[in-house]
Amino acid sequence: MKKSLIPILLLAIFALFISLSGCRKPSADEEVQEEEQPVEAAEEPKPAPPPKMNEDVYVQIRARSALIYEKYKEDFEKAQKEVEALYEKFGVTVAEYKEFVSKLSPERTNALEKKIVEYMQKIGQEYR
Repeated sequence: MKKSLIPILLLAIFALFISLSGCRKPSADEEVQEEEQPVEAAEEPKPAPPPKMNEDVYVQIRARSALIYEKYKEDFEKAQKEVEALYEKFGVTVAEYKEFVSKLSPERTNALEKKIVEYMQKIGQEYR
């Protein structure tokens, strides 16, 4: 019976040797190679930038545009250039402005109209 245990014992020792060789500590050269490989960081998606066109910008553009056209009522081209500069100042395009306006409900538009009139009264001195 002792002879039948020897092959099993040898097989167990061999299996232990194989499993331990996979768990060996890497050499210094292997560690350096592992460190040199760039670690790919999972890129987090960047949050979308806040929209440039919002209700405050809408109120300011509408109020200032009305005051500009009133100021330059005799010189439409001059007024147009001033309004274009206004859009640039706020970093929006006419298309963005129109898209924003198209999404406003009639109730919200009416509420903003009141704000526009109030803002025009507040800044009216700038355009006289």
